[in-house]
Amino acid sequence: MNLSIDHFPVGLELDVSYPNFTASLSLLSTTQLKFEIKEGPLAHIEIVDIHVVPLGNSLFTVSWQEKDGATVTNVQDFDRGLIHSHATLRTASSCG
Repeated sequence: MNLSIDHFPVGLELDVSYPNFTASLSLLSTTQLKFEIKEGPLAHIEIVDIHVVPLGNSLFTVSWQEKDGATVTNVQDFDRGLIHSHATLRTASSCG
């Protein structure tokens, strides 16, 4: 089965809530997104290269690494309007 990236919703903007912060994502293309964390010690804006894997229907895995070494993997379910996310964040000692 050859799943297509054609249905990845380029141009969509969405918010993802984590326990301690919210990130706003803008899907710029199938290879880049922009995120913004507006408040707290992790606050910043960055454009990152992404790896998108279609899982079927409107379901995609999207992953990236940030400049500070943080990594994020999302399972984005656009049929249900849900994002399941896992992030490994920079350590507190590198927050500055």
